[in-house]
Amino acid sequence: GGSMKIKEVIVVEGKDDTAAIRRAVDADTIETNGAAVGAEVIERIKLAKERRGVIIFTDPDFPGEKIRRTIAEQVPGCKHAFLPREAAKARSGKGIGVEHASPDDIRQALANVYEE
Repeated sequence: GGSMKIKEVIVVEGKDDTAAIRRAVDADTIETNGAAVGAEVIERIKLAKERRGVIIFTDPDFPGEKIRRTIAEQVPGCKHAFLPREAAKARSGKGIGVEHASPDDIRQALANVYEE
């Protein structure tokens, strides 16, 4: 349908985050799969940044911020999208993450990316 198309590649933590983003926008993602961001993932992010640009969209919690900093240090010039903690809370009250956000909240975060 008329979904918002994101030209940049979005870096997320895992497949649930990718699923949440795909419900909100038309975009490609790279998943870090855990807090230790491997060299291979960094390489993929570097390539994506050169070709299309990259938006880092990690969970608004301590591990997510750590991943964001690691990537920003190793791949300078990425864009950043932030989700308010309120928007990232699971309905059950357990857990915080991009995967819990509504499509509207995700679109809002991606409409307000900021450049380093």
